[in-house]
Amino acid sequence: MKKRLGLIMGAAILTAGLLSANPSGAQEAGAPAAARPGFFSILGSILLTPPHLLFKTVTCVGTQVTAAVPYVATYGVEGAYDGGTNGRDIGETARRSCTGSWIVRPSQVARDYGE
Repeated sequence: MKKRLGLIMGAAILTAGLLSANPSGAQEAGAPAAARPGFFSILGSILLTPPHLLFKTVTCVGTQVTAAVPYVATYGVEGAYDGGTNGRDIGETARRSCTGSWIVRPSQVARDYGE
């Protein structure tokens, strides 16, 4: 009985969330509506995401591993900028290598390659 009630409640919450979502409300009033990406943008997104994900993973992990030793070795060393330390700068560079989009969106494909 509890399992069935939980299932019904979950379905009701999911339905309410989907019905109450208003994606057009997220746009600004003065901004023009963006065209939906076409078939080739979606296909490009599907085909370009795996190599981008692989490249991003290798870059992120490689930078983290490469930066670990100099980060620890120079953490207390005075840096060349506004009283910071070299270790903090190295750590920030390593952190930034893992930021940004990890997937290629269809809108990005349409913007970069046109459709």
